[in-house]
Amino acid sequence: MKADFALDYDVLTVEQPHKLYLMARLNSGPAPDNQRRRPLNLSLVIDRSGSMGGEKIVFTRQSAQFLVQNLGAHDLLSVVLYNENVETLLPPENVIHKDAINQRINQIKASGMTNLSGGWLQGCGLVAENIRPDYLNRVILMSDGLANRGITDLNRLVALARQKHEQNISTTTMGLGSDFNEDLLMAMADAGGGAFYFIESPEVAPIIFEEELRGLLSVVGQNLVVSVEPSDHVTSVNQLNAYNMHSDGKRISFSLGDVFGDEVKALMLELNIPALHDVGEQQIALLRFEYDEILESGSAHQILELPVTINVAPQAELPAQANPEVRRSVLLLKAAQARRDAVNAADRGDYQSASQVLKQAAEAINDVEAQNAELGEEREALLRQASEMDRGPQAYDQYSRKTMATQAMYTMTDRHESTQFLRTREIERLLKIPPIEKKMGVTPTFVTWRENSFPLDRELIRIGRASQNELVMNAKNVSRFHCQIKRDGDKLVLEDLGSTNGTVVNDEPLKQPHVLSVGDIARIGHEQIIFHDQPINE
Repeated sequence: MKADFALDYDVLTVEQPHKLYLMARLNSGPAPDNQRRRPLNLSLVIDRSGSMGGEKIVFTRQSAQFLVQNLGAHDLLSVVLYNENVETLLPPENVIHKDAINQRINQIKASGMTNLSGGWLQGCGLVAENIRPDYLNRVILMSDGLANRGITDLNRLVALARQKHEQNISTTTMGLGSDFNEDLLMAMADAGGGAFYFIESPEVAPIIFEEELRGLLSVVGQNLVVSVEPSDHVTSVNQLNAYNMHSDGKRISFSLGDVFGDEVKALMLELNIPALHDVGEQQIALLRFEYDEILESGSAHQILELPVTINVAPQAELPAQANPEVRRSVLLLKAAQARRDAVNAADRGDYQSASQVLKQAAEAINDVEAQNAELGEEREALLRQASEMDRGPQAYDQYSRKTMATQAMYTMTDRHESTQFLRTREIERLLKIPPIEKKMGVTPTFVTWRENSFPLDRELIRIGRASQNELVMNAKNVSRFHCQIKRDGDKLVLEDLGSTNGTVVNDEPLKQPHVLSVGDIARIGHEQIIFHDQPINE
């Protein structure tokens, strides 16, 4: 593995204070092949309470069976089921008789309450029975509801997860649907040294299991801790990520967890540096990377240290632009922090502040940076979420809270790709409009966009990105004033307003005013709206 770092500026102005961003990186190198990877000692803990009925339990069974099919004979697997009771469906065994294991999984039924702590602790116990230093020992906990039996206190469960991690048993948590406690599952995964996943709909479960398994099968290092020992030139150190932190008074350390093959693990730090008086090269910190490297015959504890130096120069010698990679990461992480702050504000009912903090993060991505596809998509997502916050409690529900909190957590734990995938799946889900019976000649009374219905009770309803519109769409390929709905007697007429990308109605480009009927579907940029005679979200 190779460690390095990057600064947004490596030349500072003499006699001026600075805020400097330091990106510490560990490049893992290639993933091990199947013969050389670390074997797994895994317990799968499945919520089978009554709320898991229907599609949820069907896709959960499929996900568990996918896991079985992709494990090897040298891996150990156990399966625990929990509702108000806890049952060991499969005691720990090597994954040899896959068909027999999958037949057991296929019998899982849903009923009862949710003893999350009992199921998880049972899984931890089964892993502990076979704990070995050369195995990766993990519990995967899935839940779709609130812990309402056994231990239900968040702080106690988080403390237990931290204790199990210290005993070399890590915990990954997966929340399914919109009724689970995301703060609890995120905190347990964070303390437990695993990952958290939001499974927003049942059919996504196999994708999430595949992502987790892909990581487990490619672990090349564990217990990565990145530390920084600042010099007297640094007055404060703050992380932009959300890793567990501790300090001994001299060195500040951040726990980054497992390292996967073909991965660059990164930590972003903000250093405050007062005015420096001497021109020339100066050391401002010492970086330390400490981890257990996985080898064919076990593991080896590694320590790498790197001095962080900068040049102090007169104003005329400063570089014109910041390091683009560091700048990109800073903007993405600040966007994630904005989402976290927005969730906290919305939880207090302060939707105006929530919207404002998201807009400020979007504005920080300037027009030049927005040419970068990743940052451009991030800015659009922030503006879209700000628009939702502007609608207040009508738009801010359990589902939207989980979506925003998860995006923040993913990005702040170096998983921004997962944030992008979640948003992509959300857009795809929103584009799947439920079928509405077509009623030609019947004037609609509601229009639905992104599963929210709006009454068509005005003489004029303009649609577009600008805030002056009656229906504001902060979304890709939507013009500032895209189209409008006008009342003409007892009819409603849809007109395009010379938009850049046009308006499409029932798969036909809108070239002249269209009299709307119940069941009409219009496409505005990448967004779709449907017209009907009753709100679909009631």
